[in-house]
Amino acid sequence: MSELRPGFAVGLACGLVVPFIWGGWIVASRFGVLNALTPYDVAALRVGVGAIIVLPLLLTRGLAGLPLWKGAVLSFGVGAPFALASFGGMSLAPVIHAGVLTNGTMPIFATIVGYLWLRERPTRVQAGGIVLIVVGALMLGGDSFTVHAPADQWFGDLLLIGAGACFAIYMTALRRWNVSILQAVIAAPTISTAVYIPIWLLFLPSAIVPALFGDAPFPPWSEVALQTVYQGVVASFIVVMLITRATKSIRATTMAVFLAGAPALAVLLGIVLLGEVPTLTASAGLMVTTAGMVLAIGRRSPDTSR
Repeated sequence: MSELRPGFAVGLACGLVVPFIWGGWIVASRFGVLNALTPYDVAALRVGVGAIIVLPLLLTRGLAGLPLWKGAVLSFGVGAPFALASFGGMSLAPVIHAGVLTNGTMPIFATIVGYLWLRERPTRVQAGGIVLIVVGALMLGGDSFTVHAPADQWFGDLLLIGAGACFAIYMTALRRWNVSILQAVIAAPTISTAVYIPIWLLFLPSAIVPALFGDAPFPPWSEVALQTVYQGVVASFIVVMLITRATKSIRATTMAVFLAGAPALAVLLGIVLLGEVPTLTASAGLMVTTAGMVLAIGRRSPDTSR
């Protein structure tokens, strides 16, 4: 067993913490879009609160030396487009679909983008794990076409897969450009806020905007507070720092595979907190995906660790 470099150990630890936070994020987000708030509201809280938190840094450091176009790519991967795809999908598909299809497809897209962009090749074991993740995702997709599934659940699945693609681009960009934690936490929420918030205020369905102008009752404060903390602080700030630190030491594909471990945690929380008991097909898809995750968490191949 080769020695474990301290920097790699810290990155690995950050990567392992993320699935626990992410599993809670899936359930919190599903709760938000099923109750008083629209997916557009939750997306606005995610990017807007995050931008407020980093505003002092933006005013003093700007984008911390990161070119605007690179910041826009990061914002696309983890900002408003990712949020809209995630929350739109969660409004149509259950927790287990959100977990498996978003997190499970990340390794697939990360492998494709990583190979084209970074020339990173997965090991044979990782490739086998990814194949299992694909099989599990297909089982979930089939579950959306049963007679008992809502008519538009399949569209929610497509949105969730799109969210996985967005996030894979973000993780690969972090490594390709050697983005610092400071650059990542400033760029993603601020650029998304500058573009998305005006559109949300003027054009998108919302439970918050009419209330701000006195045209409707304000949504329950407990729900707004939950989404503000989890989306704007935990998901938009803390998780970004953890993932940014992790991907500086471990491959984007490996980080994406770690995130594929979140579905099992999300399902457990979904059963307890939301009463969402998965179907047998969905449960089987989850188990296959989890097996793929275990296989795909492999050590770096020697030719890609340099």
